[in-house]
Amino acid sequence: MLTILVVDDNASFRAQAARLCAEEGFATVTAGSLSELAAVLSSATPDLALVDIELPQIPGHRLGTLIRARRSIPIVLVSALAEEHLRRLFEASDADGWICKPLTRDKLIGAVTRFVVANRKEPLLPDAASAAPRAGQRTSILLVEDEPMITDRVTSALASDYDVTVVTDGDTAIQQLLLRDYDGVLLDLMLPHLSGFDVLRNIIVRKPALLKRTFIMTAATDESLQFIERAAVAGILRKPFEIAMLPELIASAIKQQT
Repeated sequence: MLTILVVDDNASFRAQAARLCAEEGFATVTAGSLSELAAVLSSATPDLALVDIELPQIPGHRLGTLIRARRSIPIVLVSALAEEHLRRLFEASDADGWICKPLTRDKLIGAVTRFVVANRKEPLLPDAASAAPRAGQRTSILLVEDEPMITDRVTSALASDYDVTVVTDGDTAIQQLLLRDYDGVLLDLMLPHLSGFDVLRNIIVRKPALLKRTFIMTAATDESLQFIERAAVAGILRKPFEIAMLPELIASAIKQQT
């Protein structure tokens, strides 16, 4: 079980973050002051730290050295400050990422996916999707998108060369990835219930070779996109993008993996 360290002087936020983590199956340890933080780090080994910037004793973006002197873990700054201000403070820090309050499920999963799951050292589960498509087979693509207009345009653009399976939510996408080996994935981040970050986390754990054949399609802000390791996936397509380019982009990504 992953353990999340929550450092915030607001007891209500600590409780809300702990509930959110518990709903996702994560354990939490919390600290509301520097003394509590020191005590927690002396006994617990968290996998990720969520640190409020506006702490009374020392700004959260200056806590990296203190935390990493005890535990080598990724640090994500959390704040109610305006996004641009928070970004500037992050750039002057040694943190790994940043989140604007309120803390949401997608933000939490995005941070865990990028900074914990993708960097874990234990062996990954067998990757059944590591092989390139065999000669004579139509290339199979899993399209994960809940906007009908986009799915219609994408399937139309790919129809002549690709076998496209369309799913409209994260739950079904994960089921499909378990049932079948796909040659490529087109993945929207903002989906009903389980988000694209959940699907991405599943790919990282179960079918890591498929990452380099996965395109992220999104209109998400930079706050969300920072949780995608750009070099780990085939590409990030910012909506609206030129759909007519998809066949060539997919073919290139698959060719590079052969």
